[in-house]
Amino acid sequence: MHSRIIYLLLSFISIIYIFSLFPVFSTGDGGGLVTASYLLGIAHPPGYPFYVEIGKLFTFFPVANIGIRVGIITVLFSILSLYMVYKIVYEMTKNEIYGLIAVSFLSMSYSFYYNSVVEKFYTLNLFFILVLVYFGIKVIYENNLDRRFVYISAFLLGLGFSIHHTLLFMAVPLFILGLSFGRSFLKLIPLSLMFFLTGFLVNIYLYIRSVKDSFAAAHKADTLKNFIAMILRKFYGDSSSIDATTNAFISLHSYLYTIKNLSYLFAQNFSYTFVLFLLLGFIFIFKENKKLFIFLFSAFFMYAIFLGKITFSSKNLTLQSLYVSGNQYFLPALSLFIIVSIYSFFKFFEFVKENNLKFVYKTTLPIFVVFPFTFLFGRFVETNHFNNWVPYYHAKDLLSYTPVASVVSTYGDNHTFELWYLKLVGRYRDDVCHLTSHYYNSTQWRLEGCKPKYLYQNLIPEFFKGDIENLMAKKRFLSTVALAPEHPFYNFIKVKPFLFSFFYLRKDDQTPEEWFNQLNLEKYKFLTVDVCLSHNTDDPFTFEMCNFFSNAYLVIASSIVPTLKLNKIEVDADIGYGSFLAPFRLTIYPSPQNSSFIEIYKALRAYNNMNQFYLLPEEKGVEEK
Repeated sequence: MHSRIIYLLLSFISIIYIFSLFPVFSTGDGGGLVTASYLLGIAHPPGYPFYVEIGKLFTFFPVANIGIRVGIITVLFSILSLYMVYKIVYEMTKNEIYGLIAVSFLSMSYSFYYNSVVEKFYTLNLFFILVLVYFGIKVIYENNLDRRFVYISAFLLGLGFSIHHTLLFMAVPLFILGLSFGRSFLKLIPLSLMFFLTGFLVNIYLYIRSVKDSFAAAHKADTLKNFIAMILRKFYGDSSSIDATTNAFISLHSYLYTIKNLSYLFAQNFSYTFVLFLLLGFIFIFKENKKLFIFLFSAFFMYAIFLGKITFSSKNLTLQSLYVSGNQYFLPALSLFIIVSIYSFFKFFEFVKENNLKFVYKTTLPIFVVFPFTFLFGRFVETNHFNNWVPYYHAKDLLSYTPVASVVSTYGDNHTFELWYLKLVGRYRDDVCHLTSHYYNSTQWRLEGCKPKYLYQNLIPEFFKGDIENLMAKKRFLSTVALAPEHPFYNFIKVKPFLFSFFYLRKDDQTPEEWFNQLNLEKYKFLTVDVCLSHNTDDPFTFEMCNFFSNAYLVIASSIVPTLKLNKIEVDADIGYGSFLAPFRLTIYPSPQNSSFIEIYKALRAYNNMNQFYLLPEEKGVEEK
C-alpha cells in the first residue's frame, strides 16, 4: 500500500517545488549557472561540469523559459533525494510508513525546501551522497561486499570533483566500512581507482571548453596549472578546497562553536526535540548493529561536524554564516539527521505495538506523515519564489536605462550573473558591453558580456583602444560600483549617481549638475519598483538587491531641487562591497515634488528589512544604514 503512497507523496511535493521556482532565474549563483548551462560554458570554480552538462540537456525541454528549465534540475534531484531517504529508512526499518514520515519532515524543512527551488547543484550533490549511503547500508545488512557497489561508489566519488567536493567526504565512511571486510576489500582497490579516475575524467570538459574560448564565469582551465587551480578552487585563496579542509585541523576548540551552530540549524529545521531523537537513534543503532553505527556516525560526522568546522564554526551566528554556509552546505547532514531521528521513532512505536497498543500505533503514525504539511503555508510564504522577479528586473531595469553603446562594469555575483542572463541568454541590449571584476580592488575585467568582440570593437572602439577618458567624456562608462579608497580608480575619476548605478567621469568633468538631475528624472520611469515590494520571499540576496535598488529613489529625490530650499537633508548611505565600504552621500531638499520618492525609498527599506529572516536568531540583528 505504502509503495504507491510514496510516489503520490513525491508527486505532490514536486508540484509544490516546481510552482515555487523563480519565474526566470534565482539570485546568487543562479544566473551564472543557467548562463553557463545554456552556452555550454564553465561556471565559477570548480566549474561544475557535470551540472552544466545536465543543464544544457534541460535547456532543450520545450517548456517555460531557459531559467525554469535549468531550475527543474534542482527539483528533480530534490525528489530523487527524498526517494533515497525513503529507501534508506525502509532498509533500516522494513516498514514503509517510517520512510514516508522521513520524507514528509525533510521535504517541509526550511533549508531543504529553500534549496529545492533555486538553480544550484546542492540537491544533485545530495542525491549521489544518499546513493552512496544506501550502498553502504545494503552491504552492511547483507553482510556482503558486492563489488558492483564498490566500483559504482568509486566512480561516483570521482564524479564528485565535477559536482561538489563535499561528495568526496563519503570516501571516509565507505573506506572504514570496506576495511571491515579485510582482504576482500583491499583486492578491489586497484580496479576501484580506475573507476574513480573514469568518474574524474568528466572534468576534462573544463579544458576542452577553455581552449574553445567558450563562456567562462570566472577563470579558464586552458593549461595544466589552470586546470588544477580550477579543480581545487585555488582562485579562492584560503577558501580553496585544500586550504579549507586543512583548517578543520586548526583551532580545535572551535568544534564547540560548530556543534552549537549546528544544533541551532537543526532546531530551526526540525526543533530541539529532534536533536534528542537523533541522539536516541544513534544509541539504538549502536546497540543493534555496531557496523551500521560506525558507518552512519562517521558519515554524519563528516557532513555535520567536520564540514561545520570548515564552514560553520564562527563564534556568533550571522546572516552570512546562516544563509551562505548553514542553509546550503548541510543538506546531507539534515538528511542523515532525519534518517537517524526517524529510526528512534521506529524503535518507540515498535515498543508501543509490542505492548498491545496497536490502535495507538495505527492511528498515530499516519498523523506523523501528514503533520509536516501543516507547515506548508509557512514554507510557501517564506521560501517560494514564484513571484520573485527581483533578479530579472534588477538586471533589465539597469540595462533599459543605460545609454546606447555604453560600457557597464559590475562586481559581485548578484549584479554580474543577472546581467549575463539578460544579455547572453535573453539577448537583451546587445549594444551594451558588460565587464565584470571578481575583486573589488581590481580592474582586471572579464569580457564575457562583450562578445562577440568584433561587434563591440566597432560599436565602442574607445574602450578596446584603451581610450577610457574619451569614453567617460561621452558619458558612456557606467558601473554598479561606487568607489572606496581601495579601488584603483578612486583618485583618478569622479563618480555621479545615475539611479542605482554610477557614471564614471573624468576628474575635470564640468557637466552641470542640472544635466544629471534631468537625466535621472527622465530615466526613472524604467524602474520596476513593485517587484521589490511584492516578492514575498525570505531570501537575503533578494533583499540585498532591493536595498541597493532603493538608492535610486534617493537619487531621484536629490535630483529635484526646489526653488525655495526650506530644508536640507544630508544622506549618508555608504555601500558595502565585501569588506570594502564605498562612500555614497546625497543632499536632498525635501519638498512636495520629491516626497513620494522618499516614501518609496522608505517602503523599499522597510519591506526588505534584513532583520526578518527565518533562520536569523531573534536576538541578532543586521545593522542597516
